[in-house]
Amino acid sequence: GAGRGPADLLDDVRRSGQRFDTAVAAMPVEAWGATVQTRRGPWPAAMLVWGRLREVEVHHVDLAAGYRPADWPEAFAQRLLHEVVTGLAGNPAAPAMVLRFDGAASELVVGDPEGAPTVTGPAPELAAWLTGRGAGELLTVEPDGPLPNPPEWI
Repeated sequence: GAGRGPADLLDDVRRSGQRFDTAVAAMPVEAWGATVQTRRGPWPAAMLVWGRLREVEVHHVDLAAGYRPADWPEAFAQRLLHEVVTGLAGNPAAPAMVLRFDGAASELVVGDPEGAPTVTGPAPELAAWLTGRGAGELLTVEPDGPLPNPPEWI
């Protein structure tokens, strides 16, 4: 359907959002504890709302229509950052690094932190860089050097 015109695409997005809202509102409480099958494997039903929000926010940036990772709500950017780092922890292709985002009292660690570079910056910028939605222009690396090269996200 990507070849459709903008009005048709927008209508489709709006209608799918309405269907999602209706389905979420109709979910009985006990159903949120179920496991659902997704294209990436089983997932707790309770994570579906987060998954939808993640898809909308990340792909909104992908449209290159003026919405940037800096426009992500801070809570969204921090949750996305934690999710991406959790995924990197099990990926042998992920370089070791320590991540610090503004205002955080703790660090996020990928691999062995001993000798690993520390990458610091705003949570949206870190999340954008790790998901391939930004080059990390606002990030700093200590010791001074290039940003690590994270593997492709999803």
